[in-house]
Amino acid sequence: MYRRPARDRVLSILRRDAPGVVAYHALEHEQVEAVIAHLDLPRAWLDYFRQGEVRFVGAKASYEPEAFTRYLPALPEDASVSSWGVGRQALQNAQGHHAGHRYFHPLAEVDTVAGLEAYPWPECAVESPEELRTRVGALREGGYAVVGNASQTILETAYLMRGIDRLFLDFYERPEYVEALFSVLCDRRIAEVRALARAGVDSVRLGDDIATQEALMISLPMYREMLRPFHARVVAAALEIDPALPVGYHSDGNLTALLPELIDIGVTWINPVQPECMDLRKISREFGRDLALWGCTPVQSVYAHGTADEVRAHTRFLFEEIAPAHGLIVQFMNIVITPHVLRNLAAFFEEFRALAG
Repeated sequence: MYRRPARDRVLSILRRDAPGVVAYHALEHEQVEAVIAHLDLPRAWLDYFRQGEVRFVGAKASYEPEAFTRYLPALPEDASVSSWGVGRQALQNAQGHHAGHRYFHPLAEVDTVAGLEAYPWPECAVESPEELRTRVGALREGGYAVVGNASQTILETAYLMRGIDRLFLDFYERPEYVEALFSVLCDRRIAEVRALARAGVDSVRLGDDIATQEALMISLPMYREMLRPFHARVVAAALEIDPALPVGYHSDGNLTALLPELIDIGVTWINPVQPECMDLRKISREFGRDLALWGCTPVQSVYAHGTADEVRAHTRFLFEEIAPAHGLIVQFMNIVITPHVLRNLAAFFEEFRALAG
């Protein structure tokens, strides 16, 4: 049996009501497309691996990049500027493949509440409800599950704007500044998730990269005091529009210690669940009734350095040990493309098809 995009399959997984079901979130990359094209698989499967089963949409913001010029004095010519005023310059590895970004922080010299009030904040969710609803509807008609993206919700946007070292000092030296910054970001995220929920998305994804591969970047007491109230407000805003809406949370790193907090505020799925630092068996066993798992691929270890046989073994592990309880969505988050990785992706596609077909 070949696969086609199946919105219902993804939604059943997000509701933790799909034992044994595995969905695929496509890895969109020109070189990956070339790998797929050379697979000896039926056309329907090639299309499936190209397209996956999920599409993300975001509420468009209104902003003028020139408004941030004075906040970014060292911005290179090849850098882009986000709606928040964050400068971003793409980096490449020695083989010429994408290898992350260098960031430029517009609030690096802004350390007062008055300075925040004078900042040219974007107007979020300015797209008409009809336009956003049309975009969402077209994707749903194509069979995709549509996820409204409000990631980098509070903390991550704050440290991209301020600089992570400065922001973490601000937690102690300028707590009123941090609260004011988080409040501004929270109000705009609330507007975003409300617009997305009203447009009929199947889920919303929040998130802040809040963990290293060892532990959380901030303590649980500080999270509860400084950040959780804002996360809770954003989740509540989405659920006010649609109480049954699955709410996801993205963070790289070891998020295990934060999972009870996220469950408590209404989060129902997590991503990317890094196998290098999170025990997939333990997470599935202890939190699987409350949290769907999205990701679960060891891109740093097995895919970057392992063999094709190790890739196949991990794929079987996902199908045979993780998916049977509540289902699973497989995704390659933050993968760095190299010739070795491309060969391992070919092994994944072949094994996935053998197990799912």
